[in-house]
Amino acid sequence: MGRAARIVSLDTDVTTIDGVPLATDVTVADDGERHPVLLVRTPYGRASVRGAYDAIGLARLGWAVVTQDVRGRWDSPGTFSPFRAERMDGAQTIAWCASQPWSNGAVAMAGGSYNGFTQWLAAAERPAALRAIAPAVAGPTIRDAVYEGGALQLGVFSSWTLGIGALGSNLDTELVDAAIDELDRWPASLDGLPGTPTLTRISPDWSRWLDTDDTELWNPLDAGAAPGHLGVAGYHLAGWHDLFCESTIRGYTQLAGRAADDGHSHRRQRLVIGPWAHATMLRRTTGHLDFGVRAQGDFNGLLDEQIAFLSETIADRDGPSGVRVFVMGANRWLDLADWPPPTQAVPLYLAEGGRLSWSAPAESGTDHYRHDPSDPVPTNGGRTLHPVPPEAGPLDQRSLEERPDVLVYTSDVLERDLTIVGMVRAHVVFESTAPLADVTVKLVDVHPDGTAMLVVDSIRRVPTPGGNAVEVEVEVGSTAQTFSAGHRIRVEIASSNYPRFDTCEAADQTVHHGGRAASRLVLPIWT
Repeated sequence: MGRAARIVSLDTDVTTIDGVPLATDVTVADDGERHPVLLVRTPYGRASVRGAYDAIGLARLGWAVVTQDVRGRWDSPGTFSPFRAERMDGAQTIAWCASQPWSNGAVAMAGGSYNGFTQWLAAAERPAALRAIAPAVAGPTIRDAVYEGGALQLGVFSSWTLGIGALGSNLDTELVDAAIDELDRWPASLDGLPGTPTLTRISPDWSRWLDTDDTELWNPLDAGAAPGHLGVAGYHLAGWHDLFCESTIRGYTQLAGRAADDGHSHRRQRLVIGPWAHATMLRRTTGHLDFGVRAQGDFNGLLDEQIAFLSETIADRDGPSGVRVFVMGANRWLDLADWPPPTQAVPLYLAEGGRLSWSAPAESGTDHYRHDPSDPVPTNGGRTLHPVPPEAGPLDQRSLEERPDVLVYTSDVLERDLTIVGMVRAHVVFESTAPLADVTVKLVDVHPDGTAMLVVDSIRRVPTPGGNAVEVEVEVGSTAQTFSAGHRIRVEIASSNYPRFDTCEAADQTVHHGGRAASRLVLPIWT
């Protein structure tokens, strides 16, 4: 047998159209052949990519692996303005990859979080050589990642921006020290405000992020708004407890719908959603729950499947497609043809005495609480990513349920297992003394011992003019969950979840239920 080809690593750069040399590594077999390219662009340092992808192993499988520090990060000079340069820099790097003597002209991209957003933004430029993307926990529209339900995802983007300033930046020492100091004191360093001078100095766009109507900023950062098809196949990896879960699902559904419309099989899409949070991707344990060996992504070959998907796409062969989701509670995988699957929408009604009823109560009633932004309901798990505890994911909510500004509604004990798969929605008839108010909704699985484990939650910011009651629809979130027999279903309603979201002004809030109000949770029952 002949000896395997020697693997070489090249330290080079890609010069952008405006003259910025982007630090770039290439790992490829020195065999005189042309290879498909796997490109990862990152603000977190090329060394971090080596921890996620075995470049030498991939090179032995036939790939040329290219990793690059994005503009203004680590070894790449220039100014880092989050997301702003990723369209043109990404497209130019793809063209460079396709033109190299070790390349066969076909490029795929991979990576998670910001590394996933770089894929979407590069794809928006429709570079001819880009055949497939594999974005994990990232979607096509940056505004949808920064905001949820109209509220700013304050916690993650304040701490992330400070982290960017503290590590891997080319900022001056004084500003780096200020970023570290604010991270040490976070979230107290926010002082309840959406921004600080340090944040705006690290990221000049920070103050612009607070304006959701700044189309000059947001429109170029929306790959999903590009007319026509992006022309790429996609392997989309998400976590039920990840803050970018809905954004990742939207990316899949956009590309899957367009691929079906134009009949291009090479644009096939694959969606996999596990029981993970942003920082626990592919692990068996998230929050307070151990989901078992089946949830351990590397054990179950998900990364191998991702690479196989990209390889088959590059070779114009059929590969895995469709949807695979992890059903929490039952702790099993479910294979689906598409997302969302067909389900039965079943309402659970808010009722007097903190009850959830399967039938609409005839008697109307109200529940009241005072929202105080100086003493907001603290974030306790859920779809978040913060540098300090508590962690994200399913946590016990009982300590928060004792607060006077949290309304709690609970069903009777379930006589049989009940499985939901899809988007959970809430319709809350709501009244506020403020002109603008938040409605937060949590879906909770109450265990026989009383543990109140968070399943999914979200927020909706709505105008409430004149103190009149309005029906507020909250997309609580997509999930797959089995509520076991002997458990109860619970809904919690409040007007803050801080620091995950920024807050509205103080107000007296009223929730109407029963009678014509019919405040309710709508569950997608899997049958």
